[in-house]
Amino acid sequence: MSDEVEAHGHPEGGHTGHDSPPLPHTPPMGISAVRPGDTPPMAPQQSAVPRRPERPEPEPNWLASLVASTGVVLAIFGTFLPWVVAEGSDSVSEIGWDQAGDAVLVLVLGLVGAAATGALWVGVRGFAVKLVLLAAGVVLLVLTGLEIGDVRALPPIQGFEFRVGSGLLVIAVGGVFLFVAALLDRGPWVLRSRP
Repeated sequence: MSDEVEAHGHPEGGHTGHDSPPLPHTPPMGISAVRPGDTPPMAPQQSAVPRRPERPEPEPNWLASLVASTGVVLAIFGTFLPWVVAEGSDSVSEIGWDQAGDAVLVLVLGLVGAAATGALWVGVRGFAVKLVLLAAGVVLLVLTGLEIGDVRALPPIQGFEFRVGSGLLVIAVGGVFLFVAALLDRGPWVLRSRP
């Protein structure tokens, strides 16, 4: 029995020194086998490219975002409030939406301010956001100032006296809020921020 074991190899399936050299280990698919004495394959080295340090996720400026949101809501809401009130034996008011040209401009400025406010809420900062908020606020203030001047210049007609409606005042306050929000934003005051 022992002679058979020596002739055919060990019972555990190993090989004796008299047998042919063992076959290389069969690796999983996709990996080439390495024979004894061969150098093992090396993974290709990637070129060392300097990586930019990752910037932290921008945090929104809550105060500026809230102030800008309030300004946008006031500007848009003021479009649908009375701009001119005629007081006499009866009270008649004309809302801003009845004056198509100026009301559309106020509405567009409110929507542009809303886009800049959305950028503030997601943490975008920069000169462009500030410029949009400043421009929207200033134009709203100028527009309401002109409208208020026009209303005050109206002469009394048939016992009716004209006064400024609440809508113009609300829009003016919205313009101030947009202007202040641009000042509260901590973003850079230059066209391009330094890396």
